[in-house]
Amino acid sequence: MKLGLVVVYLVSEGNEGLLDLHLERIALHTRMPYTIYAAAERLRPDLRERLAARREVRVCALAPTAMRESAEHAHYLERLSEVALDDRASHVAMLHVDSFPVRDGWDEALAASLTPERPFAAAVRDLAVDDKPFTACLFSSAEFLRRWRPRLLLSDAERRSAAYRRYRRRHPHHPDSGVGFGLLAFRHGLDWVRLERSNRGEGHGHFGAIHGDLLFHLGAASWQRKDFPVRREPTAALALRRRLAAVGRRLLPRPVRDPLKAAVGALAPALDIERKYDGNEIAFNAVRDRLLADPESYLRYLREGDG
Repeated sequence: MKLGLVVVYLVSEGNEGLLDLHLERIALHTRMPYTIYAAAERLRPDLRERLAARREVRVCALAPTAMRESAEHAHYLERLSEVALDDRASHVAMLHVDSFPVRDGWDEALAASLTPERPFAAAVRDLAVDDKPFTACLFSSAEFLRRWRPRLLLSDAERRSAAYRRYRRRHPHHPDSGVGFGLLAFRHGLDWVRLERSNRGEGHGHFGAIHGDLLFHLGAASWQRKDFPVRREPTAALALRRRLAAVGRRLLPRPVRDPLKAAVGALAPALDIERKYDGNEIAFNAVRDRLLADPESYLRYLREGDG
């Protein structure tokens, strides 16, 4: 067996330590012979040199793309997967620069869990609101990839299809990278191994997740604005809109009321969103700093809790 690890390396300022930790933990816990196929098109030159110096890493020359965010990430992961398959990998695993294994033989355990009817395993962020494969860890057999050629994102036609409407009703999710694997499995009656959040210790509801007691994912390390699919709950914006609507119905004539309603509807969510982004950035920094200060202790805490 041979494992092809495919990773898009984009490291923002302040997160440089994650690159070394990611590489070290892969080396520590992986048992199958492996190569890391790396996309580093927009990686800082000194970090690119550090990456290329690793014997297990192959920095791949890929055609650049003008796409950004999820589309760019998916594009490079798919190109890297093709390189790994051409290099005769028996299995391909997608990881992020802020995700890595936490248990010896994680790769062998995932390979052993796959069958023709269950040909891939993937991290899941939240079964209630984001029940789809997620590329923080997406581990597939080469046979599955060669036969089905799954895409990470959906085409416009797929998004409009009746099959996708049925899939989304059955499996609520955010349609970012990985959804293409989920829809393909749904349409063809295939199952997949869900690596659910298994934390016993918590740093934050979104950051610092352990998946299936096999993988760690810090979360959103390369995102400029850190947002996540969440359960729909009352917000300050919603409360404000309801209060103003009640007052407006009593005191204002319709020609005044309708434009005001539209303005509040546009402004109030924006205020809530900015507050959420700021809070998520603070939480991310706290979890990242604790991880980098003492990885062994913090990962043990996340996996085992205080007991």
